Amino acid sequence: MSKPKFNEGAWVKEKTGTKGMTVVSNITDKSTSEFSGKVICKYGDEEGHDVEGEFSEVDLVSL
Repeated sequence: MSKPKFNEGAWVKEKTGTKGMTVVSNITDKSTSEFSGKVICKYGDEEGHDVEGEFSEVDLVSL
């Protein structure tokens, strides 16, 4: 895989969504140390709690 599209701290959302999220980290493949195409993002849930989730980079766009 190539270099990550989003840097840590970038403000993103899912292409089909409306919820803004912050990129926490880019996931690397443990065996090759290359970018895996997945990112960990942090966002607020309906109750206002911070939640982290894993997303495919191709499903995200910059805000």
